[in-house]
Amino acid sequence: MKFLFILIMITPSYRLYSQTIYGTVTNEKVKPISGASVIAYKTYNENILGFGISDKDGLFKFSLKENQDSIRIVCRSLGYTLTEKIINVSTKPIHFTLAVSNQYLKELEVKAKPITEEGDTLNYNVATFEKEGDESIEDVLKRMPGIDVNEDGKISYQGRIINKFYVEGKDLMGSQYSITSKNLPKNAVVSVEVLKDHQPIKMLKDVVYSIDPAINIVLKQGVTITGNIELGGGIPNIWYGKVTPMVFNKKHQTINVLSSTNSGQDELSAFNSVNLFDYLEFGFIESNPQFLLGNTPLESSLFNKSEYNNHRTHTATTNYLTGLGKGDLKVNIDTYYDSRFQDLSSNSIYFIRNDTIEIPFSQHSTFTTKYLKTRLTYEHNSEKNYFKNDFHFKVSNRNENSEFIQNEEYIPQTADRYFYSIGNKFSKVLKLRNTYYKINLYSEYTNTPEQLNFIGGPLMDIEIFRNLNKVYQKTHQNNVKFYISTNIIKKWKRITFDTKFSLNYEWKTLSSSIPINSLDENNIYNNKMEYLSIIPMVNPAINYKHKNVSLTVNPYISLQTRKLINHLLNEESFVKQLIFEPTTYIKYNTLGVKLEGSYKYSNNYTELPQIYSGLIINNYNNANQKNTPILKTKEHSFRSNISYELTAASLNLYASYEYNITNKDWIQSYEVSEDGVTLIQTKYLDNNDGVNQKIKSNFDWFLLSTKTMIKGNIEIGQNVENVILNNEVNKNTNSHLSWRVMLDFPVIRNLNISTYLNEYISKSIYKEQNQVNWRQRILGIELQFSKKKHLFKWSNKWITHTFVDNDFLYMDLSYQYKFNKKTRLILTAQNLLNHHSYTQTTVNSFQSNLSYFYLRPRQFMAQIKFKIH
Repeated sequence: MKFLFILIMITPSYRLYSQTIYGTVTNEKVKPISGASVIAYKTYNENILGFGISDKDGLFKFSLKENQDSIRIVCRSLGYTLTEKIINVSTKPIHFTLAVSNQYLKELEVKAKPITEEGDTLNYNVATFEKEGDESIEDVLKRMPGIDVNEDGKISYQGRIINKFYVEGKDLMGSQYSITSKNLPKNAVVSVEVLKDHQPIKMLKDVVYSIDPAINIVLKQGVTITGNIELGGGIPNIWYGKVTPMVFNKKHQTINVLSSTNSGQDELSAFNSVNLFDYLEFGFIESNPQFLLGNTPLESSLFNKSEYNNHRTHTATTNYLTGLGKGDLKVNIDTYYDSRFQDLSSNSIYFIRNDTIEIPFSQHSTFTTKYLKTRLTYEHNSEKNYFKNDFHFKVSNRNENSEFIQNEEYIPQTADRYFYSIGNKFSKVLKLRNTYYKINLYSEYTNTPEQLNFIGGPLMDIEIFRNLNKVYQKTHQNNVKFYISTNIIKKWKRITFDTKFSLNYEWKTLSSSIPINSLDENNIYNNKMEYLSIIPMVNPAINYKHKNVSLTVNPYISLQTRKLINHLLNEESFVKQLIFEPTTYIKYNTLGVKLEGSYKYSNNYTELPQIYSGLIINNYNNANQKNTPILKTKEHSFRSNISYELTAASLNLYASYEYNITNKDWIQSYEVSEDGVTLIQTKYLDNNDGVNQKIKSNFDWFLLSTKTMIKGNIEIGQNVENVILNNEVNKNTNSHLSWRVMLDFPVIRNLNISTYLNEYISKSIYKEQNQVNWRQRILGIELQFSKKKHLFKWSNKWITHTFVDNDFLYMDLSYQYKFNKKTRLILTAQNLLNHHSYTQTTVNSFQSNLSYFYLRPRQFMAQIKFKIH
């Protein structure tokens, strides 16, 4: 390994000779045109040799895949006439002057194919995939083959999460891009580009290869101001208001959302998303709160959040991007206030040796969240320079006020939780001769104080609490994190050497106490734990790419130094170990088929707050009691993918297989008493092996001749792990099969049907004898009729479940009237049959939980929607 490192450092860099095409694109007034596509073809056929996009200065540059004497080069941009030239390759630079075309957009709308491919970019024509009734660009994205959008707005292509979401090549929103996709009117967008294998750092585009896709939204020519104003109200006591002004031009972008509602509409899902690119660059993401005390709202897997969310929500987000110097300055500010009210009834059954324990309870809770986050980012991202600095500050306060009834006992409980975070990311890429140097710095401090109070309940019978009238649990977490890394990157012929040196330092503390009362400083229990980790790492990665083959090897080598200090027991746990964690990835493309395979070996150590000593009360009936040192989990992960895309037929298929093996020296133990107390402990268990495997497949096909969209997916999985319940060690096997088919098609003119069938089948085996089987099926049908200014929608879904006697029918109805292009009236009736609750079941082989989920009552609402443009 030492020899390999020396070889990388002293190997001279050679550049394989290739032909480079560069030049400018301007309009007739000699002003630069950004976003113009420049494509090089062989002179007398349609074989693409290279592809580039002009930047804000109208400059483009790309290399040819094959050496040629002459080429045919085509330049196009929305709103301008297409220009084509046959040139000698030695002619440089190449200048294009595009003339304005008033007919271009009309011709494009008629002649455009649903999907076109230019190099590694797929272009989806929005007009082809949209249908009457679509509001935002997210509605259209959901019907595009290969693209998947989940309920929270997270977007993936062929099963891979996107690493960037651009609007006109600009990344304003970062990981919170669903604020854009959920609010940007679809009428403002002409096309959606999928950038396959997208490298966000332009300096490293042809040096360090990426396997993750990105999305770029292309706006219609002339769109600079857009958005909506929505006002509505209804019964019983419903209001809804939302304003989403957006501005897009060459120098500035701004997206603003101001909303207030109690209608059930989820306005919060985008605020806590994960930035995949930051994770790939730094190996981790910004810290999110890991609260230890109290409850959170129960979510439903059967209903959309708008169908059961009883709340009051007020949000405001303002996001602004402007050119500053040679880069872009971004400001993102988010804030919201949310109160959720939830009533639940539940019946939990635990299967223990020769018996069962049944615990019924009911709950009435109010969960309140206050949130503020600010982010300031400066980024210069060009082919010659990359610099980025990102500063954030975040504060969150989450309160719980609950009333429980268990075993006919009334138990009030409150929880007060705070989270503060401040941090900064810095990235810089330098090029000295033919060597690239990438520097990443990250620092962060978080502070998480919490308090839980309750009166009564089964925990009061434990010896430590018997003399207390009320239980107070306090915890306090502090975390200091610092990370630095340097990559030395050299490309030699078809091989890229990317050697990374990094140091990760983290200091965590967790204090917990149980005072006699809220004012008394005397505690019946008190402990403080400290955790230190120092991890230097080197990764001499090698990437090989030639034509259709790509191979990457990452031999991660780290020295893990970890220390845990337990002040209660005056003990220390110490780990110092040299770790080798290799990963490999291979990809092969041929005739539209992409084959991928990967292997990863990792060692994961437990950290605070996963490990601690003593007692932490999570809830009035649940407590963690641990006394463990630093523990380790080894994991082998195998993954293979196959995907196929036929753009001419708008067909997209992909499938994957995952196989994970874990080996732990510890196990989680659950002890359930007859009065409903659950004690969770961590215990030693040598060779605690587990296996998880999963097969997934997806099929998307858009039939242009009939405007029919077909989507289908299937997943088969199995998880095998050891479980301790009431001092019995047994193997727990959970298997599942889930599949979904969706069909969207016009029956006759103006009448459209969208239907889906979703089924989930589960089998759980505990102690190799106790088996629980259950099945859940949802059939949904939406009929839509539109004529001139009128649009009717009738939505239904039938739900059947193994543990529910009667089938469940849920029904909505809506009507829209379009006054003009900018103004519409929307009338909705939700939960027409006025169902009050539904029984949601979660089952594994040693526990069954039936929750009576309360839905929003029947409601009627009128809404006026104005378009801004």
